[in-house]
Amino acid sequence: MYARAASKIAARGYASVSSPVVSTANGIKVAALGNDSGLASLSLVVNAGSRFETAETAGAAHFLKAFGFRNTQGRTSFRTIREAELNGAMLSAEATRENIVYRVECFKEAVPYFVEVLAELATATKYAEHEFNEVARVVAFEALSARTDAATRALDGVHQAAFRSGLGNSLYAPAAAPVATGGAVAEYARRALTAGRVAVVGSGVDAQELAQLVGASKLAELPSENALASAPTAFAGGVQQLYETAAPVAHYALAFSCAPEAASTLAALLGTQRRVKWGHGGSELAQAAAQGGFAADAFSFAYSDAGLVGVLVSAPTAQLRSAVETVAATVQKHIARPSANAVQRAVAAAKVDVAEQLSLQTGAVRALGQIALGQNAATLESVEKAAGSLSKTAESVFASKPVAVSIGLSQSTPYVDTLGF
Repeated sequence: MYARAASKIAARGYASVSSPVVSTANGIKVAALGNDSGLASLSLVVNAGSRFETAETAGAAHFLKAFGFRNTQGRTSFRTIREAELNGAMLSAEATRENIVYRVECFKEAVPYFVEVLAELATATKYAEHEFNEVARVVAFEALSARTDAATRALDGVHQAAFRSGLGNSLYAPAAAPVATGGAVAEYARRALTAGRVAVVGSGVDAQELAQLVGASKLAELPSENALASAPTAFAGGVQQLYETAAPVAHYALAFSCAPEAASTLAALLGTQRRVKWGHGGSELAQAAAQGGFAADAFSFAYSDAGLVGVLVSAPTAQLRSAVETVAATVQKHIARPSANAVQRAVAAAKVDVAEQLSLQTGAVRALGQIALGQNAATLESVEKAAGSLSKTAESVFASKPVAVSIGLSQSTPYVDTLGF
């Protein structure tokens, strides 16, 4: 059933994400997907996420994201927003551990204009000090909001425990960020915005036409040298304890190192996603959580040189220890040694999830940007490849020692070395 659903979604969307990647004269990667609607999207993808920060630039990627569509040498932010509204366009920005993405969704006829807007953003943003103060307030609020969300803190902590630096860097600027001026953001932007670290991807536009627009824009002025570097990722392993003495609900995340290509399929094997309205999920882990009265949510992350897969457990503080021990025992007994039926169910579910994501314009363009920059992107092809050795991969991954992050009273939290891994 899941396989048939995946094929239907793929038929109406972008599930193959196949597009030639074109390079401009200075090395910017350009790719695009066609569509039959009157809408288009453009994304300026900069390979300068938080993994490239150092102790001196911690939080710089967060600030650079927040400076998107601000004042440039040729346009005020007021003009940019007003003209976007007059064109019915939507502007947005996001930062991940690997990339900063500036996105425009607009009518197809407005694509040339917004290529120029993105080009000015990349080459002529002012980073003025008075504007930095406003941006700093936005960044501080976003960071505070993230730190008050237990799931966000746990997943951020998982990365820090697993990788320490690089991919272990937080997505959010620290409260006392060393980046304290517009000049500091401008310096990070100067090092980040080089042609080899930039891709322009879109939908609803021809790739060759988009490459010509990019080549004729100010993006052609971006230098070719690479001034940012990140050491190869190593899974360090570790434990983080975040105390929340007054919280009635405690949280515990277990995460395992895996190949990035297999991350999403392994998460589907954990099987905690509810797929039937009144159901709890088809896996033994989902059933154990339902019977035990706690929540267990699978997660996965795939990066260019590393992957993580795991489960976030949430339970009343007094029950957290037993809940985590139940999850650990279930993973070792059933998930690390999956039945043929469990493997079939996981592969089908992973295909549906990927096909559904790629049927949306945003998901397809995000994957295309990752592919253009040589990063890992979840596609139906990658799921098929991981499916062939899923049982063997699961045995290897879920038998390894995980990292753990806990939020709650230390007396209620089990240590990871007591869980049998």
